[in-house]
Amino acid sequence: MTEETFTKVEEIIKVKFKNRELLEKALTHRSYLNESNEDVIESNERLEFLGDAILQFVSSEYIFINYKGYPEGELTNLRSKLVNTTSLADESSRLNLGQYLLISKGERETAMESSHILANTFESLIGAIYLDLGLTNCKRFIYEELLYKTKSIVENGELKDSKSLFQELSQERFSVTPIYKVVQDDGPDHDKTFIVGAYIENKLIAKGEGSSKRKAQQDAAQNSLKALNNIDS
Repeated sequence: MTEETFTKVEEIIKVKFKNRELLEKALTHRSYLNESNEDVIESNERLEFLGDAILQFVSSEYIFINYKGYPEGELTNLRSKLVNTTSLADESSRLNLGQYLLISKGERETAMESSHILANTFESLIGAIYLDLGLTNCKRFIYEELLYKTKSIVENGELKDSKSLFQELSQERFSVTPIYKVVQDDGPDHDKTFIVGAYIENKLIAKGEGSSKRKAQQDAAQNSLKALNNIDS
């Protein structure tokens, strides 16, 4: 990455790195390593692992402190709304991180539209900020670039997770409970991408993707809700 690119990314995310190698690593997709002649040490996969754990902790602490009196189930659903693949991908797109992602030419065509890749990049960036600047600065980034939308989720009554909402809608309209089937899984065991289909009476309503079957089911449920709503409109 050039000095100009580093500066642009730091301006966008409002974080100035002491060790810019961590920022570059956070923006390096594994496919880039096979294609590049540059001396790239590793991809962002390990940073993603760390960032995911930090994000779970910071969001849980924030919700616990700021939403007293809410039952555990609603707190869990609220956290899920904030940290699911779609939510993280939305923030990654808003920050235009995909434009600066180091990725193979073949993957680049789909990277800007892949919720999985964009969400992973957001988590990797969190891991990099934590290692370089500590928890306080990492929290500030998460508060400003993700948790800002917590209030609107609560006020809009969106505390139920997508699977619960889709199940309620399916039972109300069709008197059946939707089922989920894995239609595809790619990648090594430590970094799989699952594609899951949501079905009502064996009819595919929508697909979703995620780094786990659970995340893919939530994404499929959310996409199914959109599909059914589009039919109504």
